[in-house]
Amino acid sequence: MSAWFAVLGFAAVIGFLLLPYAGLGGDGQNFYYTGISAAATWAVFAGARRVRQSRRLPWLLLGAGQFCYTIGDVAYYISHAIYDSDAFPAPADLFYLLQYPLVCAALVLLVRRRTPSWDTATLLDAAILAIGLGMLWWVYLIGPMATDVDGSESLASNVVSIAYPVMDLIVLATAIRLAVGSGARSTAFRLLLASLLAMLVADMVYGLQTAADTYRDGGVPDVLWLCEYVLLGAAALHPSMRTLDHRAKVALPNVTVGRLIMLAVAALLPLVVLYERYTPSVLLFGVCLFTLVIVRMWMVLGIQQRLAIVDELTGLKARGVLLSHLDLEVERGRRQRYDVGVILLDVDQFRLIVQIHGQPGGHEVLTELSDRLVRLCGDAAVLGRVGDNMFAAVLPGYDGTDLVQAAGRVREVVEKKKFAVGDQEEFRVTVSVGVAGLFRDGTSPTELIEHAEMALRRAKSAGRNRVYSPDGPVEQRR
Repeated sequence: MSAWFAVLGFAAVIGFLLLPYAGLGGDGQNFYYTGISAAATWAVFAGARRVRQSRRLPWLLLGAGQFCYTIGDVAYYISHAIYDSDAFPAPADLFYLLQYPLVCAALVLLVRRRTPSWDTATLLDAAILAIGLGMLWWVYLIGPMATDVDGSESLASNVVSIAYPVMDLIVLATAIRLAVGSGARSTAFRLLLASLLAMLVADMVYGLQTAADTYRDGGVPDVLWLCEYVLLGAAALHPSMRTLDHRAKVALPNVTVGRLIMLAVAALLPLVVLYERYTPSVLLFGVCLFTLVIVRMWMVLGIQQRLAIVDELTGLKARGVLLSHLDLEVERGRRQRYDVGVILLDVDQFRLIVQIHGQPGGHEVLTELSDRLVRLCGDAAVLGRVGDNMFAAVLPGYDGTDLVQAAGRVREVVEKKKFAVGDQEEFRVTVSVGVAGLFRDGTSPTELIEHAEMALRRAKSAGRNRVYSPDGPVEQRR
């Protein structure tokens, strides 16, 4: 349905461009334009009905914003086609301006729902890009309008004229936060961003043409606004819109070459503008941008020092990443009322192994142990190395019985087959295991880890090679 709407919508846009050649310009174009806007409104509300009621609000806000745009188009058509009025501001401007806060509220909701608890770096990225592009908005749109304000125009006219680019700037900043944030880049996500981009570019071109007194109905801004309508409707009707607001599994430091290039370009924009004109606002923007870039780079260095995404030795997730996964699964488990299990295992007598076989031998044991865990758990668990010789597994959907059985299989798999270290004789390695389950042993990630650690200590104190829960032994076969 989304593909058909997009095809028909863009066909309608082409028809809009051809109307003047058929002698149907003016009123015909205005009526045609309003029809496409109304169709987009229907598409957004129809798409909103496809998701659960608790997840509809962002799409309902987007639909309400498009509805305001449609009412504005109708009012614009009535004032120009019927009453031949060029008054400014007009009733249509009220509805056009109402769209912006509705769209911003929808984008903020999407950002909040998609973003895990830790995403400060992405927030800084969005701020850098928003300030860089916002500077262009200020220098070329908002600034000239504010400077040209005089007594020849009414206060309402001056306020509305400046309100449009200011609202665009707010939407731009929010859209950038959504674009660079965490979460899946689905087709609906890309269509929504393309719709926002078309709207912002259309508003910018309209502002420049209005300032130069070259705007005419049926021009580039109108075509871009129609493309915005079609793209928004296609996003709302695409099946992937159901997952657009799903929370990302984990927020990781996103330092790619492309992102660093974007940040560098945004930071250099003030210097580029300085070649054309000199204003104090450009210097202020430059100071803010370079300060944010320095903070961002400092954060990247700090993250790289404190947190590795993947453990270098075993290839499993590092402690910080695994705990982020645990935070997310516990949050989902509490919200959807499903179990989450945690398994902690520690290699018995690991210091003795290192003393006998050396540090390289100890590393081989840890590497082989991680390989066995991966083969055993597959995709059922999130595995990580959380200490020198301690491993953890997060198992979504595992209740008490399943958790104990999984922990028992882990202990048996480690003990069953001897470990080979270099050319030396093979020897047996055992592990002590502690388990903890959501709701039964705790309701927060911290409580689960603490109870699993307590169970692990009890297993080692009881003679090692055992599986314990916080309540006591659950599997003791040797």
